Amino acid sequence: MRAVFIHDHNFVYDKDSNLYYDGSGGAFDENLWKRYLGLFDSLMVIGRKIDRLPNKMVVSSTDNVCFQLIQGAGGVRNIIKSKKRIKQELKNAIEAVDFAIIRLPSTLGRWAFDICVSLKKNYVLEIVGDPFEAYWYHGSWLGKFVAPIELLRLKRIVCRAQNVIYVTQDKLQRRYPCFGNTCAISNVRLEEVVAVENVEIFYRNEASIFKIGLIGSFHVKYKGHVEALKALKILKEKGYTSVKLHLVGTGDTDWVRELIKEYGLNDFVKIVGSVRAGKDGIFPFLDDMHLYVHPSKTEGLPRVILEAMSRGKVSLGSDVGGTSELLGAKYIHQPGDWQKLAKQIEEVILASQEQKISMALNNLKVAQGYVESILQQRRMEFIGKIIRDESN
Repeated sequence: MRAVFIHDHNFVYDKDSNLYYDGSGGAFDENLWKRYLGLFDSLMVIGRKIDRLPNKMVVSSTDNVCFQLIQGAGGVRNIIKSKKRIKQELKNAIEAVDFAIIRLPSTLGRWAFDICVSLKKNYVLEIVGDPFEAYWYHGSWLGKFVAPIELLRLKRIVCRAQNVIYVTQDKLQRRYPCFGNTCAISNVRLEEVVAVENVEIFYRNEASIFKIGLIGSFHVKYKGHVEALKALKILKEKGYTSVKLHLVGTGDTDWVRELIKEYGLNDFVKIVGSVRAGKDGIFPFLDDMHLYVHPSKTEGLPRVILEAMSRGKVSLGSDVGGTSELLGAKYIHQPGDWQKLAKQIEEVILASQEQKISMALNNLKVAQGYVESILQQRRMEFIGKIIRDESN
């Protein structure tokens, strides 16, 4: 069977290597496609074509996967201008396959859903985020105007859909209910979790600097950088001088550097920049942190919090998306509440070694339920049943 994967993700084609690369973030690599190749013989990937190369390229090309990238699928003006052409390209692609995997929220995904319904093509929707939160906390008046529109758009699609996978256990389901077949499967990829003894050894070692990590793109201002810096400023003013915030992410860091200077935090913050996913970058980074914070204003199920938990790290997060499904109430603050975040960080700093170990091991236990082998089995069973029911 042939399948198509559709989402508003950026990809880059490099003619010198004849390979396609993930154009933003690095999560769309061969390991993502293997999820679906366990069910289908081949996969066509439809996304947005961009010409620039990312800071650190992550190869997306792999065997039995082809790419059909759409030009002009980014930006409101381009989308309006190219809408008819893009819809026809989507229709041609969907007609050529047996099954469609549509990741939402996305413009291409929204149009692809309507096409699948009109063609009576078998499909599954993957609901990976909340567009209302994303637009509401975008930081502009236009975002607040668009947010309720996007909420209604996704609600209308999901309530009509026959097959839906949510990345949360409950949060997205309540806001975007489906009356068809549903399943909760995170889109995080954890191949393994760290050993318990590693966690105990780490938190029993005395360290001169308490290291805090935050992972989030610098392209946008709703990933929690501002809140983390303001919380750090409070801690500095209270006399905590042996604390350092490490920031990982892609994009222009100038605006963050300006805030660091404004708050007098030059000695308290390190901008790491872009690092590779998994064992080649993110995991070694997290292994060196005492605390992971994620004060983002919008998420689906926050992958980076789960990654931190899988490395046995004490973690704090804002109450968006499915964060409350991962962390207990005492480790969560409301979006934008840097005062509460500062208090929570202080409590972790002052906690005993045994208390830190207990917090970290609780997180590790939760993360064990999100190991890829477990999620993949659930995914294959759910999509497999859709295929079988359609063929009967």
